[in-house]
Amino acid sequence: MKVKNKRLIAGAGVMVAFALAATLIALLNESRNKKAILSANLEAYCDIVARCGADSASLSLVPGNLSITVISESGDVLLDSRTDASGMENHLQRPEVRKCLTDGTAYAIRRSGTVGKKYFYFAKNCSGIVVRCARPYEVDLARFFRLDWMLVISLALALCLALIVFFYLYRHYLRQEEAQERRERSRLKHELTGNISHELKTPVSSIRGYLETLVNHPDMDPAKKELFLQRSYLQSVRLSELIRDISIITKLEEAPQQFATEPVNLKNVFEEVSEELAEARTEAGIEIESDIPPVCIHANYQLIHSILRNLLENSIRYAGKGARVRILFRKSPDGTFCFDYSDNGVGVEEGELEHIFERFYRLSRDRSRNCEGSGLGLSIIRNAVLFHKGEIQAYKREGGGLGFRFTLHDIQS
Repeated sequence: MKVKNKRLIAGAGVMVAFALAATLIALLNESRNKKAILSANLEAYCDIVARCGADSASLSLVPGNLSITVISESGDVLLDSRTDASGMENHLQRPEVRKCLTDGTAYAIRRSGTVGKKYFYFAKNCSGIVVRCARPYEVDLARFFRLDWMLVISLALALCLALIVFFYLYRHYLRQEEAQERRERSRLKHELTGNISHELKTPVSSIRGYLETLVNHPDMDPAKKELFLQRSYLQSVRLSELIRDISIITKLEEAPQQFATEPVNLKNVFEEVSEELAEARTEAGIEIESDIPPVCIHANYQLIHSILRNLLENSIRYAGKGARVRILFRKSPDGTFCFDYSDNGVGVEEGELEHIFERFYRLSRDRSRNCEGSGLGLSIIRNAVLFHKGEIQAYKREGGGLGFRFTLHDIQS
């Protein structure tokens, strides 16, 4: 399932949960409000009985469909409009009476233990006595407390309408986003095609020029002929590296599933890279200090090799003669492999740090001269790090030079 569809379902789920919660709250509030209305009505009769002395005469002021009970603070029944109070049991454990003694007022819907009928009880603490008013829970009262289905239907319809609007707006947003992504992919492919064409043109033109010169001048001086052949070879190597880098970065961006993972010994890979570039390192006077231990990670060997090789090649090419490379390693408590690669070379301007991972990006100081490399090395490093669920950041090294902090995670195929 696509991430966007998951977001859509999650958003709809949140809306449904919110709407159901709002409906439940509305229904609970409606029930609470109805009980409050009835309680206020019955409280008025309790006040009348209390003001008139809470005796038999005061009971005549209450409608005949209501039952009045006067109870002491100890729970003894002092007066009851339905039966003789002397034979009634203690009412202290009646829920509305017990709550009324602490809160001042209380109500309850329950079956009467005296007459066996269901009542809505309201009790009020009136200066030392509890006056309780009870209304039979009959058809009219049951209808009063019945669920308001019109409210439920209205809320359900509002929820359906909200979901329809939500899906419509979200699908519209997704279509716009997908169209924007297609335009962006088209722009990037066009830009990549143009950059590749430009980058390929230089070595191809050089090779063609050297070979045409050799073909058209068979009597050329052997020393010059050898020079042209060497230059043709170097340009063919450059062309081969460019094609290799383009292939790697295209696979990383378009088909990363083609890169299988296996146990990779980090120390061995770095030693292999260092050995491969030994001649270039010696010529540039590059010294290396590394503390990578012989630790294994489930990763793609080719991409780990590309990360380390491109970092070291960059230092050889651009750091300057006699630069020193340092690579530090640690494993965090959560199992993340953390690296800090740096050199003490000429470094990079602060404003260019955010651009150096872009494909074919050239530093301002290098644009005016014919630099080696494809311009894809750092872009490959970034994508290879992302493939291993890691992050990478370039920084200016204190005292001069360029550094890269990056992480790799152990991944399974």
